[in-house]
Amino acid sequence: MKAYYNFEEITSMENLQLKVSSYGAVLKYGDKVLVTDIAWRGFVAAVYEFVETPEEDGLDAVECRLSLLEMSDEVFEDGGHAIAWCMEKAK
Repeated sequence: MKAYYNFEEITSMENLQLKVSSYGAVLKYGDKVLVTDIAWRGFVAAVYEFVETPEEDGLDAVECRLSLLEMSDEVFEDGGHAIAWCMEKAK
């Protein structure tokens, strides 16, 4: 089933955390950020990479800009499967 969810191309961990519901998650995973949230008929997932780092701009990691690498086309039965997809894509 097609996932209908709008992940922004450029954002921050802080903004993602404000967007996802209490069923979702925003997880820093090395130099990537894994995101899942509930959507119509299941969970969606996305992987972001840091565009800037705390060392470069003096900000905390949650405030640094992120760029969308990939988002799921499908929906998952739960958040765990969505995060597993993210971890595979983040390798």
